[in-house]
Amino acid sequence: MLVVYAPAPDHHLRCGVICGKKYSLLAVKRNRARRLLWESFRLLRESIEIRHLLLIPRRRMEKADRRQVTRELAGLLARAGLLPQEVADLPPEC
Repeated sequence: MLVVYAPAPDHHLRCGVICGKKYSLLAVKRNRARRLLWESFRLLRESIEIRHLLLIPRRRMEKADRRQVTRELAGLLARAGLLPQEVADLPPEC
């Protein structure tokens, strides 16, 4: 997964997910990747610093479940300094 972020001039946390045909030619797989990323973002939203985020899935995410995606997203955001390390160590589960 790739996370791109930028300062938020409007002081609102915003997130976008891009999943093109390069990920998979099957819309079912692209939509699953989008849903996993959106759900992971929703679980972590309260702890993320205010920024504009762009989430881009990678092929290895195809076989991952939601918990794995949430852990990976939390780790990436913690490395970028956008999420406290305590939250990244124990991401919320639903």
